[in-house]
Amino acid sequence: MKRIILLLVNIILVTQCFSQLYVKLKPSYNKSLGGQVLTNNTSLEYTPALTQITERVENVRASLGQGLMGNLSFGYSFTSQFSMELGVSYLKGKSSQGNYTIKYPNSEDKSTYTYTGNLFSIDPTFVFSSKEKDIFRTYVSLGFPINFISFDEYYVGEDQNSYKNAEILRKYTGSIKVGVSTKLGITTKLNESFEIFGEIGFTYINFSPNESETTLYNIGGNDSLSTFSTSELKSLYKENIIKDYNYDYANSQWVENYSTNTPRIRQKFDIPVSYLSFSLGVKINLVKHENKNDKFK
Repeated sequence: MKRIILLLVNIILVTQCFSQLYVKLKPSYNKSLGGQVLTNNTSLEYTPALTQITERVENVRASLGQGLMGNLSFGYSFTSQFSMELGVSYLKGKSSQGNYTIKYPNSEDKSTYTYTGNLFSIDPTFVFSSKEKDIFRTYVSLGFPINFISFDEYYVGEDQNSYKNAEILRKYTGSIKVGVSTKLGITTKLNESFEIFGEIGFTYINFSPNESETTLYNIGGNDSLSTFSTSELKSLYKENIIKDYNYDYANSQWVENYSTNTPRIRQKFDIPVSYLSFSLGVKINLVKHENKNDKFK
């Protein structure tokens, strides 16, 4: 108990020597990590005599976290070298695309899948600055972003039932995900109120959707969404699935018997959202208190 009281007293004394409120504004360019497979490009090629098929598969390494992100942070410096920040960020992600192509001797059929992520984050962060007494100062930070993620899957290609051209949009949503972020930066002081900074960071997030819904389904240029049942338009994703399959014999074939009025249950999957970020920004110092021996010159 005595140790806790002493620690609180020390924090109060240190804060009385130096404290500062500030705001940071920064745009970031997020680049996907090369090791993460988001989708793939697949092609099937038939020989002229149709006696052989050549299949080629190429991984598309990308992330839903890529693109331009905006960030606003509010910070409080307890000492000249330790601060805490609370930031909010929004990303309308850069699209990534995979495709499936069938090549015939005189023609080809190509289907494309386009993935676009949306990311809103609330980011509590600890910031540790260096001791250099100069206009330049380096810092590192450790954050635990609380992420609200969704992504869209946009398909253009052949409809499997009608063999006509189809346009399909599915939206995936899930629960809140907590990630880990770390950044390394350098800041320079312009005057008592303004500093500019640049930083490079890494944020790790994986996302598992809880549900999906088809919101667009055009076949041959006609809106066909109303012709599908709930089970065809909506899906729920579970970590562990135990399913009993029941079949009816109709029209000389076995057909799975299931409720069409409820969403289909499907296996959960992970999709990459991690990214490297490159940022330039401005720091606005609002209220500051310091003693003469603890100045950032």
